Amino acid sequence: MGFTVALTLFTLFAAETMKGTLVIVMIVTLPTVAWIGAQMLRNARLNEQLQVLVDRDRLTNVATRDFFFARMEAEPDAYGVSLMIDIDRFKRINDSFGHLAGDKVIQAVAAALLEHTRAEDVVCRFGGEEFIVFLQDRNIEDAYAAAERLRNAIAATLVRCDGRDITVTVSIGGSLKDRIADINHVIRLADDALFQAKQSGRNRTNFIDRSDTEHAKAS
Repeated sequence: MGFTVALTLFTLFAAETMKGTLVIVMIVTLPTVAWIGAQMLRNARLNEQLQVLVDRDRLTNVATRDFFFARMEAEPDAYGVSLMIDIDRFKRINDSFGHLAGDKVIQAVAAALLEHTRAEDVVCRFGGEEFIVFLQDRNIEDAYAAAERLRNAIAATLVRCDGRDITVTVSIGGSLKDRIADINHVIRLADDALFQAKQSGRNRTNFIDRSDTEHAKAS
């Protein structure tokens, strides 16, 4: 009987002691856990911000060149048309209106490209005044029509800077990427098509497919 009482008392004492220890541990560790959680959340937000800097062009908020190639590398069998788009006589705009006006022109062109493409398309600032647009799952005919809509929309855009209106045109070169094509080869073809558009008078859309069939339309 005495042993049973003693065992019961010991068990109760041990349970209370464990409860007290648990409370102490919680009091000590909860602030640490909260701090670690806050640091993890902060690091996650910083990582998101850094990724945005890598993925989005700061001037235009379209995709960066790095994002474009990472996307195409992740989808090597993507089908569609790559457009190389270059702002016509951009140096003249900078020389005549200043570099801040040049930045506004680049922003206006990027905005027009975003407005007149679909969510599944990729709009990328390739460098300087040059852009790439990948028209996902578009054939040559549909992509050519889409490119012409882009060209005409940009030509209709007036960029206002310091009380002056700046008119802008672009030249566009395009090439089809089928599911087995290497994106770098497709970009080279699109760049060749763009060069031909420039040589033919600018403000033009010119396509070259893999069999070197050309489609061109003057403004």
